[in-house]
Amino acid sequence: MVTSLKLDDNDFLNQVENCSLDPKLFSHEAQLRLSWILINKYGLDVATLKNCKIKEQFYINVLNNAKFNLPLTKAYTEILCYFMKKSSTKDFDKLLREFPRLKYNFKNLVKTHYGYDILKEHRNEKINPLETILFTF
Repeated sequence: MVTSLKLDDNDFLNQVENCSLDPKLFSHEAQLRLSWILINKYGLDVATLKNCKIKEQFYINVLNNAKFNLPLTKAYTEILCYFMKKSSTKDFDKLLREFPRLKYNFKNLVKTHYGYDILKEHRNEKINPLETILFTF
């Protein structure tokens, strides 16, 4: 368990939203957890929008990085939601144990989700945060 997971959901969300979370704690697992919290709180559509906005601000203000990746953030939310619907658990850690690909093979899930490697290939089409991308795993 990473240190950020020791925070309860509200504290973790607040620290990411107000850009006070230690950037060392903003790991892959922490980003999955952020998606988990937002989906449970708002549902997929609103969670996708909020996740994009929150992470973009975190990247700019905390990580001092203007290379925020909208398609990847969208994928975090949609892929996690897909696996949440396949599971009966209401516990984030149990979900990661049930579907270890989320934690250990996320890059391939993203490639399957988009049909290409968004970290290497760049398409000219504009990504709409509300437009769901169809995929199967």
